[in-house]
Amino acid sequence: MNQSILHENLPIIEVADHLILDDLYADPRAAQYLLTRLGPTVAIVAPHEMDNLLARLLKLGHTPKVLEA
Repeated sequence: MNQSILHENLPIIEVADHLILDDLYADPRAAQYLLTRLGPTVAIVAPHEMDNLLARLLKLGHTPKVLEA
């Protein structure tokens, strides 16, 4: 029997182009905050590391839009 697990309040990042996420995974400082790639443009961010990832994105020249549910 397969068991499903539901996670609440799990931070994710979604980018417009998969190349942006590829670049983040290639950058060791950004990659340390990414846990799992869910698709070409979506990844799970390590809990409590969203602020660090946002700071890294800004340093890399990205201007992220943050949405909170």
